Amino acid sequence: MNRDRSPERPPPVRMCVRCEQVTDDPVLVHEVHSASGPGWNVYACRRCAPRFPPPVDVFDLLRGD
Repeated sequence: MNRDRSPERPPPVRMCVRCEQVTDDPVLVHEVHSASGPGWNVYACRRCAPRFPPPVDVFDLLRGD
């Protein structure tokens, strides 16, 4: 195994939260945090992503920034 190069990976495939179409060019539009388990990410396609506000860091909200 050659450790100098990472193996080729297929592109990430996600469903757009708005139009529900599958995209291989997803944009992260929201992070959902959970106190009782792992959180998850919400993705949109490139066409729908501008309709979402920029993601907010919840820790900034706690600090009052």
